[in-house]
Amino acid sequence: MNAPRFSVILVNWNTAAMTCEAIRSVFAESSRSGVPVEVVVSDNGSDDESVTRIREAFPEVRVIENRANLGFSRAVNRALPQCHGEHVVLLNTDATLEEGALAAFVETFERAPKVGIQGASLLNPDGTPQNSSAPFPNLATELVPKWLLRALHPSVFESKVPPGSTEPREVDSVIGACLVIRGETLREIGPLDERFFFFLEETDWCFRARARGWKVVVNPGARVVHGQGKSSEKVLTDSRIEFHRSRYRYFRKNHGVLSAGCLFVGMILKLVVESLSAWTVVLASLGTSSRARRRARVVSALLAWHLLGCPKGWGLEGRFLL
Repeated sequence: MNAPRFSVILVNWNTAAMTCEAIRSVFAESSRSGVPVEVVVSDNGSDDESVTRIREAFPEVRVIENRANLGFSRAVNRALPQCHGEHVVLLNTDATLEEGALAAFVETFERAPKVGIQGASLLNPDGTPQNSSAPFPNLATELVPKWLLRALHPSVFESKVPPGSTEPREVDSVIGACLVIRGETLREIGPLDERFFFFLEETDWCFRARARGWKVVVNPGARVVHGQGKSSEKVLTDSRIEFHRSRYRYFRKNHGVLSAGCLFVGMILKLVVESLSAWTVVLASLGTSSRARRRARVVSALLAWHLLGCPKGWGLEGRFLL
């Protein structure tokens, strides 16, 4: 058997059916393209018999059993020592590879030796394009309305792969639903930063890679269908809090304490406005809109988390690690 070209890592938490479908797509694409792969699943303390189901369906897959939900970064880092492939793929459990994806990744790495990280062209299940890249977070991207930024700088904030694109496009960072890192790049910049429990860990990885002179690209030839966050919708409010916590960690690490402080103040003001707006919509609908009520509750919880000083016990990290 040929040595694997790619080691594919999936982090599973109570999503056995989706994980099996993702693994199936990896092996199917490997068979079609002739690109050898291995698959490693890092299970975050699932209680839905995920480990048993995955092992029964795919005996060749290595499954790492974490005793608790360690978060994404820690789970990936537990899997990395088990990887023997030339390059590493991080694949979400709600994502599936389309035909030609692995071959496209191989071709780009061979043709462009300074490309250190690749992202896929992400698609919704109906085939419409999904956000595949993002600019690095800064005060403008986090506090100014996205529609205004796109109007002022459309090329910078073009996050979807344009129809008909054939050439990889250099970007700041790629969406982590399917991220491929060159083996040499991984050895140079190291594993994921485990201070990010969930969200922005891949953005930080891309930031570190670009700081070392590596290029980050979106590969339009590598198409991946992504369910977009099904695993985190179970705990919507905690997920949004965790995103904000990761964002502050990213700012402190890569932009400094002053920048993070400015973001914090700006976010409180922004959330006050959003909360008032959200509850106005609820009142205007006489409380009949479940979507409006849910948004109002989530925004209010985010505002409360900020006003209480960002308590550690809130969010995904607090739910699973404290």
